[in-house]
Order: sequence, then structure tokens, then C-alpha cells
Amino acid sequence: MSLHAQTSPEARQRLQSQRRNSTIASIAIAVLSIILLGLVFAFILLPAILKDPEVIVTYVTPSPVDETPQAKKLNVQQSRPSPPSAAAASRVIAANAVSPVSIEIPEITTESITFGAGTDDFGEGGLGGGFGGAGTGNGGGFGSTGARPGALQGKLYDFKQGPDGKPVDYNIGNPADFFDRVTRLQRSNFSESSLRRYFQAPVSLNLAYLEVPLSPASEGPKHFGAEGMIEPSGWIAHYKGKIVAPKDGTYRFSGIGDDYVVVMVNKKMRLAACRPDTQGSIVGRWEPTEPTGKFLGPYQRDAPLIFGDWIKMRKGEVFDFDLVIGERPGGLLGFILQVEEKGRDYRKAPDGRPILPLFTTSPFTDDEKQQITTDLGPYEVDWNEVPVFGIK
Repeated sequence: MSLHAQTSPEARQRLQSQRRNSTIASIAIAVLSIILLGLVFAFILLPAILKDPEVIVTYVTPSPVDETPQAKKLNVQQSRPSPPSAAAASRVIAANAVSPVSIEIPEITTESITFGAGTDDFGEGGLGGGFGGAGTGNGGGFGSTGARPGALQGKLYDFKQGPDGKPVDYNIGNPADFFDRVTRLQRSNFSESSLRRYFQAPVSLNLAYLEVPLSPASEGPKHFGAEGMIEPSGWIAHYKGKIVAPKDGTYRFSGIGDDYVVVMVNKKMRLAACRPDTQGSIVGRWEPTEPTGKFLGPYQRDAPLIFGDWIKMRKGEVFDFDLVIGERPGGLLGFILQVEEKGRDYRKAPDGRPILPLFTTSPFTDDEKQQITTDLGPYEVDWNEVPVFGIK
């Protein structure tokens, strides 16, 4: 009879527990190994999988344009003189497109006009070659919209509207309404506070010299950006700055305006050169230094030159300078302002008038000289020794 050892229940329970733990550990090790291998493969293979594919860009040359349609021509009548012909130049913008695009550009022609007598303004004559004035830009003879060193700053005011643009009590047919307003402004030395009572045109201009040939009265508001906003009557343009004489001397201003020209130096009237039907109502006690009517201005007939006070100036001395022009009834306008140095021997016109230079704060260009000569016609001005007043 053989004997067999038998395990106790406690031993069997321990063996089963050890077997179960070994199985769980083996499974955990296998799972962790699989996860580790997966991470290794992902680290190695994932960058290659996510790499952007290479992009190849090609360009296709557009088909050549065989023919560009010719733009239609549009004739526009313009009331400016001196018929410069404006040639239309077209630009073609090339793009990656099948068909071209053409832009119609008008060809502008001009037609000169003349103004006869029989108006409330100065005599016969036509427009000059383009409104002269201070340099290039849209300002013409009233000034330039572009910046110009050494220029007077100008603004236009309408007597017929308040500062908010609403109509006020003003009768164009009653000259006293215009005279009353300009004389009050003269007494205030054209102060900013007094000018603020009236509607101001939106554009300011820079003026170096004043020479405006006989032109429609609407030219004033138009150049100051107020065409359609200000009717061509009952307005003034005020230019101001601080001037310096080019050298020691005694000077006086002269000129004529349709309808109104006044020069004030250091807040004192030194020249009033207006139409005869305006002059007597605005000058007060001021008197010209030459008999009125002695010499005719560029506008002839009832437009005599008027000569202002002699003013002693030293080089470097600064003077407040106000130049004001205006239009009362509408129709035509024209303005010119000259300067004379005492003791200088000027050439004489056939009627004995001294041929004087225009007052200016900037040297004249050749184009400006040519334009002014065209504007003034037989009325000569001096180009030999033009004093250029500085602006401070």
C-alpha cells in the first residue's frame, strides 16, 4: 500500500492565488508591450504620413490681344478761352484674362467767348488765356489750391448766406447792402470774428499775385470750391499774410477792380481801387495819391487806375497785409494789383502811364509771364526789376 501526500486546503488556495496573479501580470505585460511597440511605430512612421505633398505651380500665358477697340470721341464745349487741345491718352492694364477692356476717354475741345458792353461791369473785351494767378492748380487768378511757398492765404465769403448756409436778408439789386457790409468789415480790419458772420466757401487758396482778366463773376465761387453753393454776386475774397519788403524803399500799390479791391497795411487802408460806382461809397476819407482817371487800366472805358498811399518800408520789417476783392451785382469781374517804388524811372505807355510790375510774393515763371501778357493784351506790365515781397 502506497502513501500519497495530499495538499492542504490552505496550500491549494495559495497556489490558485499565485496562478491567478501570474496570469494577470502576463496579460498586463503583453498589453503594455503592444502599446509600447505602437508608440514606437507611430513615432517613426507618423511624420512621413503627415508630410505635405509637394505643390507644383504652373503659369499659363494669356492669349495675345489682336485688336483693341477704339474709344468713342465725345466733344465737350467749354467756355474757357485759349483753345488748348487736350490729347487723350489711354492706358492698357494687362491681366490674365481672355478679352481686353477698353475705357472711353472724351476728347475735349474749347471755344472762346467774348463779352460785350451793356452790362453792369467794365467795358468790352474777352477772357484772357486762362485766369493767370498764383501758379498752377485750380485756383487760377484767384490763387492756387496747391501749396506754394510765399503766398497769401485766401478765403471767400458770401454776404447772401449766414455761416450755416441759410439765406439772409440781402438784396442783390440794392447796392447799399453790399456797401454796408464791406464798410463794416473795413472798420473791423477784416477781423476773423466779423468774417465769421458770413458763409465761407469750402476751399482756401494761396495767392502770390493778383491778375484776373475780365471773366464771368461765377469764376470766384468756382475756384473756391463753391460753384452751385454761392451765386456769382454779393461776395468777397479775403487774402492775408505778413509781408516783408525786398529792400529799403518807399512803395505804393495801384490797380483797379470790378467791383471791389482794397489793400490794408498794418490795419490801415492804403488803397481802394474799385469801380467808380462803388469807390465813393466805401472809401470814407481816404484819397488816392494821383487824380483818379489820369490813366486807364487794362479794362479801359470806365476803369481808371487808382494809386494808393506811399509807404516807407525797411528790409526785414514785417507788415500785416490784407488784400480784399469782391463782386457786387454779378456779370463780369476783373482785378489787378501793381506796386511802384518811389524814385525809380519806369518806362511810359503812350498815354504817359508808368509801366509798373505786378505786386507779387513769389518770382514769376516764364509760363506765368506769358499767361499774364496774353490776359492783359495791349496793357503792359514791367518784367525788368520786379520787387518780390517776402511772406513771414
